[in-house]
Amino acid sequence: MDYYKQIDGKKLDMKLIQLAEEAVKGSGDGRISKNDAEQILAAVVDGDVYTETERETVDYLHKNFHWTDAAWSWFNEQLKIWSSEFQKLIRMTPAEVTKQHFAVEDVLRKPEERIAREHDLKAATTETYQDHDDIAIIVRLANGRRVEVISNFIELAGSFVELRGGFDIPVKAIEKVEI
Repeated sequence: MDYYKQIDGKKLDMKLIQLAEEAVKGSGDGRISKNDAEQILAAVVDGDVYTETERETVDYLHKNFHWTDAAWSWFNEQLKIWSSEFQKLIRMTPAEVTKQHFAVEDVLRKPEERIAREHDLKAATTETYQDHDDIAIIVRLANGRRVEVISNFIELAGSFVELRGGFDIPVKAIEKVEI
């Protein structure tokens, strides 16, 4: 059996879907209970990574399964608390961030966001050439954590950005550039 399932053109986590399907069939009322929600949340947080596939799957579960009010409230609150940890910025040096694992897929979903990132990187490159100002780059790691890296030298090198000291970051891992 595959670990993923394609539904409506989206790759979803089969384990989470199976947990939800098991929860709604059988002797209950056909809704996901708080106990079921606890099992689903445990499966989401098991690897301490909140992937795009898991986000899409949780969204699918919310839209396509019936939940008790208590389960719905509890699950969303716990997920919000857990995922908010991924929104906190961790400051790293260019040397530290290049030792991290980066996501395989682009962290920006929309084409217009990618175009804006490319524009901001070009502007940051010009800024560091002219004035050597510090530029903040927000990077999303493979585990979903967000990192802030400060550098006064940025150069675009194909699908990578080179920072002071020769440290490279994949462009697809960059969420935001602050000039």
